[in-house]
Amino acid sequence: MALKNKLGCFSFPAIILVSIIGSGFIQALVPLSLYTTFVCLLLLLSWIIGKSKNSGTQKWRWKYVMYSVFLLGCISGFRYVLDQIPLSLKNQYSSDISEHIYREKIFKKGDSIVLLRQDRKWSDNYGNTFEGKFAVREKDYFQSKKAYWNSQQEIQKKHSWGKLYHYLATADTPKLDLILEELATIKKTNQLNQFEFAEMVVTFIQDIPYSLVFESQCESPDRYEKSIRVVLERCADCCIGNIPFGIQNPVGFMGNLKGDCDTRTVIIYAILSHFGYEVAILNSDYYKHSVLGVHIPAKGLYKVQNGRRYYVWETTNKHFTIGTLPKNFGNINHWNIVLTNT
Repeated sequence: MALKNKLGCFSFPAIILVSIIGSGFIQALVPLSLYTTFVCLLLLLSWIIGKSKNSGTQKWRWKYVMYSVFLLGCISGFRYVLDQIPLSLKNQYSSDISEHIYREKIFKKGDSIVLLRQDRKWSDNYGNTFEGKFAVREKDYFQSKKAYWNSQQEIQKKHSWGKLYHYLATADTPKLDLILEELATIKKTNQLNQFEFAEMVVTFIQDIPYSLVFESQCESPDRYEKSIRVVLERCADCCIGNIPFGIQNPVGFMGNLKGDCDTRTVIIYAILSHFGYEVAILNSDYYKHSVLGVHIPAKGLYKVQNGRRYYVWETTNKHFTIGTLPKNFGNINHWNIVLTNT
C-alpha cells in the first residue's frame, strides 16, 4: 500500500522531467540521438508507472502511455514544421547549386543528416597534389543564406566592406566545421608546415572556376560591359544573382561553388583565421577587385599595417603565388587593407 501511495504522487509531468534528465545521461553512453533516447525512456517509464499503479483496469495501465504518445505526436509535428523552414528556400536556391555538388545522406548519433558534398583533387603552385571530400550540411546551407538575407538591413547600416566581411566570416565559420576538419586531416597526412598549409588552402579555392556574383538577377551577356560579357559568353552558368551586396557567404559558396573575388577572399580569411594565421582582406576601388593578404615570411608585393607586412594573394585564378598580382591590377598603391584579424 505504501508503494502505491508513493507512486500516486508520481504525475505525468514528473515522468517527462525524469525522461529529459535520464536521456541526457543515457545518450552519453549509447550511440543514439538525444531525441530517440528521450522517446524510448518516456514510453518505458510511462508503461512501468502505469503498470505499477494498475488498479485492475487496462485503461489505467495505458493511461500514461497514451499521454506520452500524444505528447510525442505534438513534438514530432513541431519538429516537422521547423525542418520545413530551410526547405522553403530550396526552390529559390536549388538552381544555383553546381553540378559538381552532390547530396549525400549520413547517419550520426542516430540522426539523419543531408550533406552537400564535393570530391576535390587539385595541385598547388609547386606541383603537390591534394584531394579530399568536402561538405557542408544542406540545412546549414539554406539557413545561412536565409540569415544573411534577413540581416541585410542591419549590415547596410554599418556602411563598410570590412564590417560586412567580418560578419560573413564570423557567422559562417562554425558551419564550415566539416571542411575545416578535412583540411586539418590533409595538413596532418601531408605533414605541411605553416607556409605549405596556407598554399594548400589558397590553391584549393583558386582551383574553383570563377563565377560572377550580382545583387540583381543575372541577365544576358549583351546587357553588361565587355569584361563581364566575355565571362558570360564563355560560360553561361558562371553567374549567380539576387545575392546581398554581390558577395556570397562562405557556406553558400561551399554549397554551390559559385564565387567572385571577395567571396573567395572572405572564405580563405575565415579558414586561415581559424587555423591561427594573421590575415587581411585588401580591396581596390580603382581596380574594383579584392585580394587576400597574409602576414607570413614571403617575397613580393605587400601592404603594411600596424607593423605587419601582409603579402597579397590573388584568389580568382590558378597559378598565382603569394606576393604577385595580375599585371592589370599590379599597382600596389591602389590597394587598401579593409579588414585584418589582429
